Amino acid sequence: MTALDRRKGLILFGLILVMVAIISLAAYRMTGPMGIEERYNQAVGLPSAEEEPGGGWFGFSLEGNPLLYGVILVVLGGTCVIAYLWWRREESR
Repeated sequence: MTALDRRKGLILFGLILVMVAIISLAAYRMTGPMGIEERYNQAVGLPSAEEEPGGGWFGFSLEGNPLLYGVILVVLGGTCVIAYLWWRREESR
């Protein structure tokens, strides 16, 4: 594998990563801070249900929390970078 091929692969990977980030941010902007249950209840005219205590993972609820959306996006992006570097290392052998 030549240096030019590696550079092309890295550029393609970077473009895919940027596209995923843009789509993720657009999805968050479209859905807003409300969870799916709140949007459904509002759309059909049902009274909003109270949050159940202890919901979510480790006491955190993902819905409507921008920090957790960012953390998950960073974790997924980091996983992609690690997978790409692992694949590139295997290809160079």
